[in-house]
Amino acid sequence: MLEQAVFTIILVYLLIVQLFNARLMKPMIETLGRGRVYDQTVKSAWGLCLLLLALVFLFRVPPESVGLGFAPVEGDLRAWQFFFLTSVLISVLIAFYLLVKTSPGLRHRLRPYYELEIEKLLLPQTDQEARAWGAVSWTAGVTEEFIFRGVLLYTVTLWWDVSSPMLALIGGALFGLAHAYQGVRGLIVTGLVGWGLGYLYLAMGILMAGDDRSCLARPYRGTDSCRRFKN
Repeated sequence: MLEQAVFTIILVYLLIVQLFNARLMKPMIETLGRGRVYDQTVKSAWGLCLLLLALVFLFRVPPESVGLGFAPVEGDLRAWQFFFLTSVLISVLIAFYLLVKTSPGLRHRLRPYYELEIEKLLLPQTDQEARAWGAVSWTAGVTEEFIFRGVLLYTVTLWWDVSSPMLALIGGALFGLAHAYQGVRGLIVTGLVGWGLGYLYLAMGILMAGDDRSCLARPYRGTDSCRRFKN
């Protein structure tokens, strides 16, 4: 019961903070600057991740219950099929990232999709900010997998016995809610991404973190041609 309460309180607090961020993101960036906000984001994400990891060991949660493993269970054909499917998807994302990175024409075509006010406000405008944003992107690729797939879905199972598709749906909805600061479109898109990643995780039984979704999806404005559009 203590384990259930502690994980739930921490995750509910995280979601509440993220919802407040939807209102506070703009004034925070305007007051502190992007670099400071990026730095705080990286520190808070890794801090929360390490706290949850410590609690996993403190409460003696089996590592595989939160997705900590190197490969699917031996002999589980379905898990291995999804493992290889996910590996192919990650390879496609990497190829897309390299294509965006090296193709000004493709970045120009994608630019209209990133003209929302929050995108203009949040994304880096200078080379120094772009380097800091790179740390934010990689941090999100690792920590969000552990927090929102591993720990969050495990915590949901402590309360309800639901099927994997329903569990992935719940996880996707909460993941989208945690990104409410991106607006309605961002909430829907991240919710769908969260559902898909959650389903893959539940099918494989392991986390495959480190897919740098933020860098892969966002061609930035500014002078750094590797990550952003040129004005």
